[in-house]
Amino acid sequence: MNKIIPILPCPSLKDQISFYEKLGFTLAYISPRPHSYAVLRLGSLELHFYGSKKTVPSENPQMCYVQVDEVDLVYEQFTSSIKMALGKIPRTGVPRISKMKHLKEDRRFMMTDMGGNTLFIGTPNEELHESPAFFRNLASDEHAHSFGILYDLMYSKEDVSSASAMLQKFFPSDLTSMEVEELDLAKLLLVAMDIQLHQHQAADPRLGDKLDELIAAHGTDSADWNRISRQRSILDEK
Repeated sequence: MNKIIPILPCPSLKDQISFYEKLGFTLAYISPRPHSYAVLRLGSLELHFYGSKKTVPSENPQMCYVQVDEVDLVYEQFTSSIKMALGKIPRTGVPRISKMKHLKEDRRFMMTDMGGNTLFIGTPNEELHESPAFFRNLASDEHAHSFGILYDLMYSKEDVSSASAMLQKFFPSDLTSMEVEELDLAKLLLVAMDIQLHQHQAADPRLGDKLDELIAAHGTDSADWNRISRQRSILDEK
């Protein structure tokens, strides 16, 4: 079996090991001399780290893409573990974990560890049990094209400013009054709230109230509204 294993730096091997153990990794190997080195494993995933006093976490450019079978399960495990350890899910600074992103090529999230190394953890779309296109596509002929561009700006390009400008230009200021199918409206509200959270660290409560009203009305028995409800919960994470 061919395999590539990243070897990443960290200023404190002790802090690095502690962080990954909190996420569920186990320490497979450690060598303090002549060069500090550690191997951590989680299932078939293996990460190697070496001690480097010159590494500044906030300036560390090291990155690695990690492909997993079930990104949602990994995300749930990592966020719940780090929240239990730190009392919250850190979205900024070091360490941090991003919210889940639904991109054209995969569904993923980003995690920056104690050493400043950033892992992009994702599952290719063709291997997902459900299509990520669900959140990007609207049934409305009038708004489908603009919404698709808006969605890509926000999640593929990660250009929040352009996404916000697009939202203001092509959609009404009061989204809650839009005359579209309720599932379309829920998708619009999710993206609008996410844009506001990125820009202002808070979303208009009217959008959240309307979204909660829609979810309550439809319940979560259907697959579509269950997805909407789960995505709503992700927005609520602090």
